[in-house]
Amino acid sequence: MKRTQILGIIVFLVLAFFPACQDDLPIVGPDEEASASLFMTKSVFELDENLLLIQAAMQRVDSITPFFDRFTRLYGTPLWQYALPMGEEKRDISYLVPVYKEEIPKIIHTIWFFDIQGDTLRYRTITRENDHIRAYQQDFVFDELSYNIFGDESGGELKFEDPPQTRALGKEYYDCHYGIIEWDGIEVSRGLYCKERTVWISETIDYTDSNPIIGGETGIGGGGGTSNNPPPGSITRANLIQKIPDIKKRMKELACGIDDVDIVLTESVCTSNAKVEVDEETGRKKIILCYKFFNYENQDQMSILYHEAYHCNYDEAWSSKTGISLVPPYYLQIPPEHVDYLLKYEFAGVTNPMSFINGEESKIENLLCPEYYKNEINAYSAEIRLNPSVSEKYVLERLYMLWKQETLYNYSLKHYKH
Repeated sequence: MKRTQILGIIVFLVLAFFPACQDDLPIVGPDEEASASLFMTKSVFELDENLLLIQAAMQRVDSITPFFDRFTRLYGTPLWQYALPMGEEKRDISYLVPVYKEEIPKIIHTIWFFDIQGDTLRYRTITRENDHIRAYQQDFVFDELSYNIFGDESGGELKFEDPPQTRALGKEYYDCHYGIIEWDGIEVSRGLYCKERTVWISETIDYTDSNPIIGGETGIGGGGGTSNNPPPGSITRANLIQKIPDIKKRMKELACGIDDVDIVLTESVCTSNAKVEVDEETGRKKIILCYKFFNYENQDQMSILYHEAYHCNYDEAWSSKTGISLVPPYYLQIPPEHVDYLLKYEFAGVTNPMSFINGEESKIENLLCPEYYKNEINAYSAEIRLNPSVSEKYVLERLYMLWKQETLYNYSLKHYKH
């Protein structure tokens, strides 16, 4: 349905049923401001129940056909707390879950779409470039989600006003509010933008169970999902506190002491295995362990921790913390030996894996300063030299990442401008 048709329906509904529409809108008090900013039409408590069922269902899919690590590498981390619902019924409802990639800051490029029909869950990974979504003028939703998460710092073109105007019409479902384009803080355009549930549902029909990264169909129920057991002897979220003294002792033996560095679990978006964060006011550093870290074997985990400890001790200062957008993107030419690693460990069992390797895996859309990549090169080189006893998978992963950082360092030297 074209936007003009949608606008006609919405105007009719607003004029004919305005008192009823007022009853449908949430009444927001001061303590509910954060919830209202998400343009949600149902309470957080109702959302949580469905989203937990969806998460459990996807865990079961991952336990049968492991895909989530590859999904996060390609697209980023799902931000479940910012999911937008579309629908009225508990077992007839859809969710738009934004997926955030740290390398492309302050904007959403991918949506994980879920549709519940009775006891069946259908899901689909949809990007901004999706032809069907663009043809039906639904690509504004990526800007809406970006604005919900990042507010005025969003990298999207549109800003949005709440409260939304929401109305179901038969099996169709519209969720509308005003989108605004500003130039230098001056409003230059305003329009009513409406999410159409049927457009997003129709994009999930052409699914493939053999490749859950793209989409599929599975059952959904009240039971818990099956999670993968951690490798024997590895550091887990449950035993991390007890392991920290041994970790710090080992780092000191490797001349990378981190006695004054905290080691903590991530509390936000974190798509790598671990990272270092520096408090801008105090200069105090902490190593943040991401969820992916806990899938590695113990010797791999210690090597990863050494990598982060090296950053804490030996990094040189960046010339700039601002990344630059590459338009058009830069595509890595991945050597055969690293393609072999990706095929064996990152994209095993995926239909047409080379389309992913030559696409999202190779695409660089944000370039950082040369010092960033130089620090990574130094850390990987020292890590490989001083931590040789790791799994075959991690041996190959480190070599691939070292090559990637060296390639981007050389590219940044030529093209980074700040």
